[in-house]
Amino acid sequence: MRIAIIGAGAVGNLLAARLTAAQADVTLVARAATAAQIRQKGLLVVSPDNRVGHHEVRVTDDPVAAGPQDVIILCVKTYALPGVLATMASLCGPHTRVVPMINGIPWWYPHAQPAPLADRRMTSVDPDGTLSESLDAQRIVGACTYVAVENDGPGRIRHIDGQRFVFGDPAGRPLPEIDALADIFGKAGFQARATTDIRAEVWTKLLGNIWYNPTSVLTGATLTTLCTDPGLREIGVAMMSEARAVAERLGVTFQEDIEQRMQSAAAVGDFKTSMLQDYEAGRRLELPAILGSVIELAEMAGVDTPTLRSVRALVSLRVRTRNAARAA
Repeated sequence: MRIAIIGAGAVGNLLAARLTAAQADVTLVARAATAAQIRQKGLLVVSPDNRVGHHEVRVTDDPVAAGPQDVIILCVKTYALPGVLATMASLCGPHTRVVPMINGIPWWYPHAQPAPLADRRMTSVDPDGTLSESLDAQRIVGACTYVAVENDGPGRIRHIDGQRFVFGDPAGRPLPEIDALADIFGKAGFQARATTDIRAEVWTKLLGNIWYNPTSVLTGATLTTLCTDPGLREIGVAMMSEARAVAERLGVTFQEDIEQRMQSAAAVGDFKTSMLQDYEAGRRLELPAILGSVIELAEMAGVDTPTLRSVRALVSLRVRTRNAARAA
């Protein structure tokens, strides 16, 4: 199996290092400057037990040279997906599978779903239809990752917690190539499995993300504080309850309750969410994918989400204020 990873951020670098060490045929696709640095110095990965590993990985800024792949893993922000379509085209063969490893509700979510979704386009994550039109849903492998990882300097990442990956076909088919992908991740030391209900996994992960990502931007708090402060926990319960109601209206069954999801987040410790890291760095936030998508699905399903709407308004204002201050 030939695997291309698009995006040399923290998650993309972790996957490139670990899968290469497991003898997978991996190519990391990065911008020219980043590719040159990784080619020269390799990747340093600090493990959860503070061991530092040096990894030599194949990296390129020329996807044409890499050639067609069996699997393309997208490790970019949701809003950056349209910008990598040309790169993907150079890597796609007739049977290539595309694995978007992204936060929030993915653009492919309505595919092969009954009413009220019934293949409707989600404007929150695919506003002009570019993704739906450019990526055949039959190629997609849904993915959920439960790893906390952050950049720790040039060419160095810190893997803080988590090893779980779940893969599944959006149409619910038990496909051997998805089992093979989970097997390769297992050989790389991850806890990986295939499922025939990837949407339930998407919602299970999102149940935490929809609370602690935007709330961390408003408060600057790490996961420990978010999970232990009584007031923030109360907000979290309200947000997760609204999101859960949307999912259940759409036929999703949860195996984990809200308290268990909070406990899972608390176990990560004093970790800054990816959204808080992006906010502090002045980068764009994945608010449409994590909050806007659920609000859009709620409208389709006829579920009221007043807390989610209020938090979205507050975070949006905070971002506009930050941007105005930086532009002044």
